[in-house]
Amino acid sequence: MIKIAVSSGDPAGIGPDICIKAFGQKKPYDFFPVIFGDMEMLQSRAENLGINVDIKIYEGKEKLSNDSLWIANQPCDINVNPGKPDPDCANFIISIFKQAVKRTLSKEFEAIVTCPINKEVINKGGIKFTGHTEELAKLSNTDSVVMLLVNEKLKVALATTHLPLKEVPSKITKDLIHETLLIIDKDLKNKWKIKNPSIKVLGLNPHAGDGGFIGLEDQEILIPVIENLNSLGLNITGPLSADTAFIDKDNQTKEDVILAMYHDQGLPVIKTLGFGSIVNVTLGLPFVRTSVDHGTAYDAAGSIEANESSLVEAAKLAAAIAKS
Repeated sequence: MIKIAVSSGDPAGIGPDICIKAFGQKKPYDFFPVIFGDMEMLQSRAENLGINVDIKIYEGKEKLSNDSLWIANQPCDINVNPGKPDPDCANFIISIFKQAVKRTLSKEFEAIVTCPINKEVINKGGIKFTGHTEELAKLSNTDSVVMLLVNEKLKVALATTHLPLKEVPSKITKDLIHETLLIIDKDLKNKWKIKNPSIKVLGLNPHAGDGGFIGLEDQEILIPVIENLNSLGLNITGPLSADTAFIDKDNQTKEDVILAMYHDQGLPVIKTLGFGSIVNVTLGLPFVRTSVDHGTAYDAAGSIEANESSLVEAAKLAAAIAKS
């Protein structure tokens, strides 16, 4: 069966808790998750949660089963208190993430799933870090990647990710949009087996620029790229006004994915439609990567209230794509 590397994220957050709840209760998955983290810490968290877990060390040669929680053990030399983020943990957090990526790149694992981390904690710990998506591109020597959020109702991709809003317009270039649309089209074909993906592009400006009266980017950047790619056989519509593009209109062909120009243009919509059941997928990588749709949730760390549903969905989707 498929083996998935699971980076357990910030140990002060809910990452360890949701790993235990998702994968330590003998649930019959059609894949084997291996948790990258501190074995003793995970054992302690399981005891705090009141969950009896059979924890075993994974070294690469074991016969795996879902009856145990398999750990690629990396001790953390920092005393971790659930709910209390500590920049001194930054090196540990990044180290387990990088190890999971490295061993997935080497084909030891077919996919990687990442639990949440806190960018502020990482940067305060002395490590420059923009986000998982950007770091995955660096670690895999991938020039361009695309963030995609998925649930049963919708797929939303982003042209730009974790940027201050004032920097977004300068980043929306013909080259960026061209490359982003090609990556989306390719991965929907290869990973979702959609023969002719329908891609809907949102405008950068209100009303997609209103013919140039509310900004020129839509007319001068987006339209030429869309027309060019459609002439090459892609199936793209837009740019469309973002305030109505998500409305489910009767008797119209449903798009396969919507491309938003920036983070808060598209993500509030999909998260409103199903927070907790959404999966973050990185397109364009040489391996499968998914993640949860939420943050570290320090207020729920160390508690049975930590919700593992998004992690379960992320792992299931990673396994499904890896098998395709």
